[in-house]
Amino acid sequence: MSSVVESRPADLRLRVMRLAVSAFYGLSRWMRRPPRAPGAVTAQTYGSHPAQRIEFVAPRVGSPARPAILYIHGGGWVLGRMESYTPFLSFLAEAGYPVFNIEYPLAPEHPHPAILRSLFAALDSIAAEHPEIEGYHVMGDSAGGNLAMMIGLFAANPGLLEAAEPGRAALPLECHSVVSLYGVLDRLSWIEDGFPGADMMMESYAGRAAFEPAVDPDLAITPMDLDFTSAPPSLLTVGTEDPLLRSSRLFAERLTKGSSRVVLKEYSGEGHGFFNLGRSQSAEQMNADILDFLSAEDPTSV
Repeated sequence: MSSVVESRPADLRLRVMRLAVSAFYGLSRWMRRPPRAPGAVTAQTYGSHPAQRIEFVAPRVGSPARPAILYIHGGGWVLGRMESYTPFLSFLAEAGYPVFNIEYPLAPEHPHPAILRSLFAALDSIAAEHPEIEGYHVMGDSAGGNLAMMIGLFAANPGLLEAAEPGRAALPLECHSVVSLYGVLDRLSWIEDGFPGADMMMESYAGRAAFEPAVDPDLAITPMDLDFTSAPPSLLTVGTEDPLLRSSRLFAERLTKGSSRVVLKEYSGEGHGFFNLGRSQSAEQMNADILDFLSAEDPTSV
């Protein structure tokens, strides 16, 4: 199976959106002046596509050894760049976490399951190129929060991998936890709740069939679609004014029915995307909440 969704070029509207979002984050970064990474930031590739790149943000020298952080950027699967997030990941490197900031090919040129397969390849590359890494926490925002949770569930339930990549038996390394920042955790509530551009994003990623109330396993594009039996410890964060609030609450409720730890943090008055829009009080609090959660789930802290 090559893909369950037909690839197509981005239309003019999406190309303009990509340019506008890139410019917006560049301006925001210039105005807010986020902290610099405490160590070296280097790049590597993990495939033949130009977007298959990883930035490695080295941890602060002298910090305690920590598992890696895999960060997956958001953008509705159709836009966004890892470079918009690099400075905002420095708090993780300051705490001693080696950070792998992952870029991936976008939809609609590379629709489902191409993005997931690209992330699987990134994991393969990290395991091969960094033998010192034994486990990781996976983290992402918005569509990246969706992808992070999907990776965590696939790691905990390798039998589900066949629908996304036939022949793959497991993912490398050990997934210690998932941090989903205002993630797209179910398919329909974010559309019903008026997230801007949600229809276009989901159709670009998974086609019109993804709008049906139920989908087959090969179109299971959100965590709520997966028939999983276990999940990694999970932190879900979201603003109370975010159209993705219900998505996070729905998935948190599902996780509470299992045996894994789940923490839902809601930030009063915040909308979507505040993690890398500057150094607001809510963003600073969320960073602290993330570090507290990671510390509790670190095998090195036990």
